[in-house]
Amino acid sequence: MNSDALIIGSGIAGCAAALHLADAGLSVRMITKAARPEISNTYYAQGGIIGQCDGDTPQCLESDIIAAGAGLCNPAAVRQLAEKGPALARDFLLIRMGVPFTKKGGKPDCTAEAAHSLRRIYHADDITGREIEIALLRAVAAHPGIELQAETMAVDLITNTHHSTDPLERYREPRCFGAYALNMNTGEVERIVAASTILATGGIGAIYLHTTNPAGATGDGIAMAYRAGVPIINSEFVQFHPTTLYLPDKNERFLISESVRGEGAVLVDRKGNAFMKRFHPDGDLAPRDVVARAIFTKMLNEDAASMYLDLSGVAKHIDFASRFPNITETCRERGIRVPEDPIPVVPAAHYFCGGIKADTVGVTAVPGLYAIGECACTGLHGANRLASTSLLEGLVWGVETARRIAKSGKALSVERTRSIPQWEMPAGTGADPILVQNDVRQLKTTMWNYIGIIRNQSRLNRAKQDLSQLFASIDSFYRLNLLSAPLLELRNMITVARIIAFAAGRNSHSIGCHYLEGKAE
Repeated sequence: MNSDALIIGSGIAGCAAALHLADAGLSVRMITKAARPEISNTYYAQGGIIGQCDGDTPQCLESDIIAAGAGLCNPAAVRQLAEKGPALARDFLLIRMGVPFTKKGGKPDCTAEAAHSLRRIYHADDITGREIEIALLRAVAAHPGIELQAETMAVDLITNTHHSTDPLERYREPRCFGAYALNMNTGEVERIVAASTILATGGIGAIYLHTTNPAGATGDGIAMAYRAGVPIINSEFVQFHPTTLYLPDKNERFLISESVRGEGAVLVDRKGNAFMKRFHPDGDLAPRDVVARAIFTKMLNEDAASMYLDLSGVAKHIDFASRFPNITETCRERGIRVPEDPIPVVPAAHYFCGGIKADTVGVTAVPGLYAIGECACTGLHGANRLASTSLLEGLVWGVETARRIAKSGKALSVERTRSIPQWEMPAGTGADPILVQNDVRQLKTTMWNYIGIIRNQSRLNRAKQDLSQLFASIDSFYRLNLLSAPLLELRNMITVARIIAFAAGRNSHSIGCHYLEGKAE
């Protein structure tokens, strides 16, 4: 099936792009591997999105982003987000999409988060991402120009240099023609041809043992782009969220929003002693990388399973259960009586600051291929992401990329697309699930132990060695078995894990999320 645009992913970036492309009259096909399209990193975002708030300026926001990013941010990307983002949050999400942001005095309530100079965060209680995603998908489903297909997983991007049966294509400029996609219900692989292909596949958190991300955050778009020859940059910068609910004997992590500390919660040890001022002058509102390392260091030094969030400061000025209903319900289900009891917290892999190299309108090194949202790296976040910029990034780049594609109006040559073959399924049986699960466990453990919050060269060397051996085994395994979503995810996970390991090994400077033991920042 041919479309003007193929969008892979159904989070805020993909939905924003789809709606703007369809509004411009283009035919849009969206695919997601999720059975429920709303299940994305966007859906799980609690804290909020930077909005249009009193007293803020683009210059102030730029300054905060660059400070959090350790000075490694791309000025053009930062400027675009600061100048266009807050108004888009208001005009597109609040007014057009009707996202039910929490109100105060008839206007969106602006809350505080770490490393922000002022209160500038729109939120919908503590389920902001969920409310945004539901509103966007409602609009996508209602738009006649968009076809959304769930349980459809992209296998690989179609490029002329890799897939064309025309021998003369090797002399032409590489171009993306769409993607091969697995129907997860039938097992068949479809050739989807599109004039423009947008990767909006989200992050990589699932390659770590402990993560705030859903299980599907396996770096699929990044791995596909890498195999298509697109540069992947800043891959050593994996952000760990400082505060996730500690659940003994469980790897899944429930996020405790940064807004809780923004409203006055304090990190304490098991004796109730506050400790963040010893690590940073901003204390509990220091940048995420600093807070995550502080908690991790305290846990190691004190042989503690977790640190704690003392909520007594929050309860003095707001109704905690009303402001954070989702967190309250989750904690109370597990026997933690908030706000009276402190919340046990540990860090977990949260956000990938690196990704597919793309510019301010999503353009990549391969014509016809665009990347937006967390899977892309425009340099916006530098070495560490400022809180509540990720949803806004997805929105801004989704809109700007759609506008760019709509203006370019490049159609595919029918003759060139005829030389793109259908997918050839290898003979064989399905992959043994026990082998897949074992490889996934080994990969996740290696990433957590060796390429985690605090790194050193010996661990990074071991990671490169172990992951390279695992890659060879998985690559052979992939080629000999019938395709399935777990096998494709494993292939993508090991690809991204190796990219991160080698990028971290090359960077001998300790900066931002890439913290090397014994190396001063």
